[in-house]
Amino acid sequence: MIRRAALGDLDQLVDLEACVFGDQAWSRHELRFELSAPSRTYLVWDGRGAILGYGGYWSGERDAELMTIGVLPEARNRGIAGSLLSRLIAGADREGLQRMNLKVRVDNPAAINLYKDFGFSKTGLSKGYYQPEGVDAWAMTRPLSSVGPGPVGSVGNRLSEGQERIIDHE
Repeated sequence: MIRRAALGDLDQLVDLEACVFGDQAWSRHELRFELSAPSRTYLVWDGRGAILGYGGYWSGERDAELMTIGVLPEARNRGIAGSLLSRLIAGADREGLQRMNLKVRVDNPAAINLYKDFGFSKTGLSKGYYQPEGVDAWAMTRPLSSVGPGPVGSVGNRLSEGQERIIDHE
């Protein structure tokens, strides 16, 4: 079940971060800030008291910035990341935001493909973005309001007249 994240989830989220992101994991202090900061929305996938995944975004004046999505390795390939992403996109859309932006490691094809499936397209490359390894990040963006929250091709993802879908054949 997907629900809003709460400060009571902090211990599980610290563990999930360490398991999923290793050296790149947010600290307890960073997670506490993210969960309690205004203009932040975080959701968790709660599997009967055990958090299997979570994700969140920051709301700007016009755009949302996807901050993170993480799913425990043993819970992957069950649609959890896609379900969380769909709900986050819908939430940002309900807030009246125009776009959702994100950065993703260039060496994470599973995440890149997930984002492409949900209508995100590459807009640039940030060299050495992920430290300390110096791994590059793709900047990706997705319009809101005119395109629904599901994967491309699903109901709710019809393009409005005049819109163009960019297909990346990398």
